[in-house]
Amino acid sequence: MELSVEVGDRVAILASTSVRWVEADLGILLAGGATVPIYPSLRPDTVGEILRDSGARVLIAQDPVQLAKVLDAAAGAPTALTHAVVFERVSRLPRPDERGRLDVTVEDVLEDRQALEVVTYEALLARGAERVAVDEAPLDARQAEVTPSTVAALYYTSGTDGEPKGVVLTHDNFAYESEVLARTFDVTEDDEQLLFLPLAHIVAKLTMMLQLRVGYVTSFSDSIDEAPADCEAVRPTFLVGVPRVFEKMQEAIEASPRVSASGGGGGEVQQRVFDWALGVGREVSALRQAGRRTPRLLDLQHRSAERLVYARIQARLGGRIRFMLSGAAPLAKATAEFFHAVGLLILEGYGLTESTGASTLNLPGGFRFGTVGRPLPGVEVRLAPDGEVLLRGRSITPGYWGEGASEGAFTDDGALRTGDVGAFDADGYLRITGRKKDLIITAGGKNIAPQRIERRLRQSRFIDRAVVLGDRRKFPIALLRLDADAVLRWAEEQGVSGDFTVVVHHPKVRRLIGKEVERVNEGLAQFETVKRFELIEGDLSVHDGTLTPTGKIRRARVTERYADLIDSLYEGVTADLADIS
Repeated sequence: MELSVEVGDRVAILASTSVRWVEADLGILLAGGATVPIYPSLRPDTVGEILRDSGARVLIAQDPVQLAKVLDAAAGAPTALTHAVVFERVSRLPRPDERGRLDVTVEDVLEDRQALEVVTYEALLARGAERVAVDEAPLDARQAEVTPSTVAALYYTSGTDGEPKGVVLTHDNFAYESEVLARTFDVTEDDEQLLFLPLAHIVAKLTMMLQLRVGYVTSFSDSIDEAPADCEAVRPTFLVGVPRVFEKMQEAIEASPRVSASGGGGGEVQQRVFDWALGVGREVSALRQAGRRTPRLLDLQHRSAERLVYARIQARLGGRIRFMLSGAAPLAKATAEFFHAVGLLILEGYGLTESTGASTLNLPGGFRFGTVGRPLPGVEVRLAPDGEVLLRGRSITPGYWGEGASEGAFTDDGALRTGDVGAFDADGYLRITGRKKDLIITAGGKNIAPQRIERRLRQSRFIDRAVVLGDRRKFPIALLRLDADAVLRWAEEQGVSGDFTVVVHHPKVRRLIGKEVERVNEGLAQFETVKRFELIEGDLSVHDGTLTPTGKIRRARVTERYADLIDSLYEGVTADLADIS
């Protein structure tokens, strides 16, 4: 309010996950404003598009580097910004800039740039405290103006293609979603979560709204990379992540049996103990999923495996984890089964930014791996004739920001068209089978869901990223980025020397990956099988536009970036699988 924010005004937050992010968000809501979360990883031009479309008047930035990004974006096309707040007045650069500086201040950034009133976070708090000390009545009056239908947030999503589009979420959307989760989910004030997801993601924001209802503790990790060490220090009772986080955790555990298993005799013995314990855990997991009792001998083996292996793995996450939640993208069933076998339960849910987070959820008392659970109370989930998932309820957005932006987004009876394709099993558990707009239609007219094949390819410990392409082509192909650590370890065992850029081109490595692709093909219909592949050295990223901020593949951008390589695969430049296996 001290910065002239009125009810309905938009305030953008361009910062990483922290306590201050949450404080700022709550301050915006108490002042009647609408928060516009922006991923700090986005490019300046995309940040500028969001600021201009939302009409944000105030920006809260992490540091001078993020502030500079906004000022650069506004240089060509002005925004409505009048004020900026910075959490940190000085940025420490990873390498010297063009002037040889490592430390950059707010004053450095504002030099020779557009005029903008910039204050530090501490200064803003001090100004607000002085205002409230004089008279609290204006703050009370402001909050009285807020109604359930008042806009609380604008979340910009880009989908797989196109420009960012603002999802309108109201106070009622958040209130209802957090109320339903508090009634449904098994969390109490005694729980503690470690949060490392960006708060610009709806799932992270939802965990904070649920905390307001329940009262559990949240600890913040500076980054996903630091999360494992933070887990040991914080000892959380639950984690919320995305599939790639859990896939990386699985890969790390499988690659380090010496860390995961106790026992003498060196690495070979520990590997055998680990493999035995994993086998026992899988047997017990299958019985428990089927609702059957564990035979006495298997139960005794399971207790021994718990002491020798599972407890050590669980200790790496703090030793108190009751469950972990996965969202934002489909989780591989094999990953969920692996963690369940070692005593860690991953519960997968489904929802969109447009549904304020979760619409369906697996629960500790009722879960089914390979599905995203059953609908939450008050959320209507149904399938269109073509299999598209439709959602309706109080948690669903009233629409997109801007005139005409919601055109075609809802059915005649008000259900949200998700664009995802799914199916229910006999017990009402939903399974997401693909993305309607992301389906590959081959030249022969066959429909293929590339995400399902990509998940199976990524289950290989050697494959870090997979993109399946082939729309309007004769057959599917795959672009693969390998996991450098796993490939280098394997190469060393095979007597192949050199750094990753050399090893990745070795014939033995290509044969290895060819066999991994063949293994995946064995479980696919003939028209779905990946006929050819190529290895790419550079990764996809938000910066080059090939990934969305939540890690989803922008297939059109990938096709554009690797156009020549893709064409070569169809021209027969690269050998068929049969030729290299």
